[in-house]
Amino acid sequence: MMNETKPFDISAEFLLNYLFPDHTDQWQAECAGAFYRNYSPDILSFEEDKRTVRLARDGFLRLLPQGVIAPDNALKGKGFEQKYEQLKKKEELLKDLFKPVDTLNFRFRLHIEKETSQLSGGKLALLLKHYFGYDLEKEENPYIRKTAPLLLLISHLRADFGFLRTLLKSLFDCPVEMTTGRYTWDEGIGYSQPAITFHLIVPNLTTEAYNKLKATVDPFADFIREWFIPFDTHCTIAIKHHERPFALGNALTLDYNTETSTQHIDTNRNLL
Repeated sequence: MMNETKPFDISAEFLLNYLFPDHTDQWQAECAGAFYRNYSPDILSFEEDKRTVRLARDGFLRLLPQGVIAPDNALKGKGFEQKYEQLKKKEELLKDLFKPVDTLNFRFRLHIEKETSQLSGGKLALLLKHYFGYDLEKEENPYIRKTAPLLLLISHLRADFGFLRTLLKSLFDCPVEMTTGRYTWDEGIGYSQPAITFHLIVPNLTTEAYNKLKATVDPFADFIREWFIPFDTHCTIAIKHHERPFALGNALTLDYNTETSTQHIDTNRNLL
């Protein structure tokens, strides 16, 4: 079973940098004490308009000797409630006194978290370039950019055709038909090789929309063949619209809303 991230496992620095990346130097920190940290999120509350965040953490006051707040036996004797209220008021005044120190410390930690996140964000591109010779920063195809991080797991994912079908369904948000078989030229079955075909079922595309989508899918298919398909397997990824009724006189886009099973169709399609 996978471990689920619980709210109190997420640091305030991560959440605030993620949700409010432009407010790093504007937050005011109020430390409520680490006692709350045992059963509460790191952020107990925050006021966005006032840029104030209340944390389940000990502040600078915790570092001071106990006698600064309450001397020994301060609550003994009569008038317990009054003495307790006085001590709490004194504690709040001291918290306000050291609030600028807690705020500066928290902002410093916010900057460290931001720098760490930025370094972590560039780590993927560095790993892909160093170990795979692939420059993610120069990649413009949106589908390749989303798939490229999987290169780190390529030893487990190559030839996993079921995974590839799920990946295509997720990326293109459409049904995907997968067929396996053999691919051959004119030499006969003795010279055939394994073949896998993925059809992206995207109905009702105009010729212009089909050509635009195909211009994005074709380089993505080359990327998949290079990294995810065994070298001896023929792979096709094509956009299709199956089972469209043919009406005489209607224009069809070859290899999109027409089908053939007797010959290989060239990838340069024209409008019939």
